[in-house]
Amino acid sequence: MKKALRLMLLVAGSILVVAPRSYAQTYTSDLNIADFTGTVSQYATLSNFSFGDVSSPFTPTSSELATSGFRVYSGGSLTGLPGSNWILASFSGPVSSILVFPNIDHFGSAYDGYQYSIEGSNDLSTWTPLFDALTVTGAGEPFTLGTFSGTAPSTVNNVLAGGCASGCVGYEAQFNFGAPYQYYAFGASTEAVNALNSDQELSGVGATTPEPGSLLLLASGLAGLVARRRKFCARQA
Repeated sequence: MKKALRLMLLVAGSILVVAPRSYAQTYTSDLNIADFTGTVSQYATLSNFSFGDVSSPFTPTSSELATSGFRVYSGGSLTGLPGSNWILASFSGPVSSILVFPNIDHFGSAYDGYQYSIEGSNDLSTWTPLFDALTVTGAGEPFTLGTFSGTAPSTVNNVLAGGCASGCVGYEAQFNFGAPYQYYAFGASTEAVNALNSDQELSGVGATTPEPGSLLLLASGLAGLVARRRKFCARQA
């Protein structure tokens, strides 16, 4: 019984070590959209929206994000989610790291780069709340994320970097979630609702590989678990 309990404690400790960061702390001012599209392995198909520069469904491309940055907004209802304003981003399989390409059509307004909330699902009926921007800080451009719920982006490029149609691509945000999801639903953020502009305007959502920092945390956690397991076995010999 004692052995089983100690093993459970070892596993619990390792989970704490590899848990992903839940706060965003890196902001960049990179004007080259290729530095972001170059990290994308696949783009989600965007659907369940009513307005924009294209019709639903729509799958963006790297070249289109660089030259046009088409905008989609005004979502609809999704099973399992409250309200009727959700844009659906669907990948070919579950992914845990995504890069969000917002569409900025009110540059200079604090809410515009953080206008969305995110939910994740693997069955299109059960959803997990992942992120909501509650407040934004700054008296002018560039704006930074204030308070939030869930897991905030690890990095935000809070300038305009991509193409422009009715709005420009900017404020690219990298998210690294603790579990993979095939479907991501984008609603209006609390910040956007409070600013009386609940259009979660997007130009794209891409799947990326986890950040080096996240991989390092994972490797460190596994190494620590192995070392503690060896020490535990040596004491039992």
